[in-house]
Amino acid sequence: LRKAFDSFDREKSGSIPTDMVADILRLMGQPFNKKILDELIEEVDADKSGRLEFEEFVTLAAKFIVEEDAEALEKELREAFRLYDKE
Repeated sequence: LRKAFDSFDREKSGSIPTDMVADILRLMGQPFNKKILDELIEEVDADKSGRLEFEEFVTLAAKFIVEEDAEALEKELREAFRLYDKE
């Protein structure tokens, strides 16, 4: 999960912008409700920075991705990054 997060952290700042989360979920084929996503982001963005640090990202991802197989989760995140990187 850390490697996937780092792939989305293009600036290598240790965080990703909260507005990128919807794109990541969409690329993963993960259904979500925009209003609920915004509420969850507000909840997990503890420092209200508008960016998610890794720990916050993991907390948020856990709310959307019910996946017991860590390898499958990593594969999904890698594929999402591969698709995102093409854009």
